[in-house]
Amino acid sequence: MNDTFWEIFNRNMNSGVHHTTGGTRRRDVEHLIYWLYTHNKFVHKGHILNVGIGDGEEAKFWREHEWSVVGITNSRDEVEYAKKLGITAYKMDMHQLTFDDNVFDVVYGHDTIEHSISPVMMFTQFRRVLKPGGILAFHYPTKDDAYNWTHWFMEDPKGIVVWLYKFGLRLLYWGYTPGDTCDHLYIAEKTDFTPEEISLGANVIDDMTAGLKRLEGRNGET
Repeated sequence: MNDTFWEIFNRNMNSGVHHTTGGTRRRDVEHLIYWLYTHNKFVHKGHILNVGIGDGEEAKFWREHEWSVVGITNSRDEVEYAKKLGITAYKMDMHQLTFDDNVFDVVYGHDTIEHSISPVMMFTQFRRVLKPGGILAFHYPTKDDAYNWTHWFMEDPKGIVVWLYKFGLRLLYWGYTPGDTCDHLYIAEKTDFTPEEISLGANVIDDMTAGLKRLEGRNGET
């Protein structure tokens, strides 16, 4: 076979794998936008990278709030579908973004990052393209969904916090909705940790994850 890795991967992804519906995605984006508004993190006419453009439902909702949206996907069909909706989209690997540094106010993915084959590359790229103080937000399944053989990157909340911390992304919010389609919402901010935080190392991570443990089973802020 002469298939490239991504051709194999995309063929697998399109072979009967469950994906959330446009209505679910719209509701989840609304939840995120509400949080940004109420915590003074919403940028009027901001610039967002929608990782995993899907059916375009997320992007349409962001545009309704006057955001400039760029979508990426590994699917040529999704690129063409997005363009028909008037959405700027590119066939691009989230591990190798070709955008300039510091260009997006928000990087957002719904049911996306669990498909990463290299979280080191992925988080490096997300941090690079975010503006200082920019927001990385993503909806993410529980580890119970690890049986899905397209899910290569599966972590519990503590593991996710550790990844965020290592890449200079301060966790602002963790929401958990038991039994929902995509149970977790993480919101983190691109920041420069203080020398004191860096010197504390694991203690800082323990403090962050202790907050997650207290909030288990309900929405809340760290």
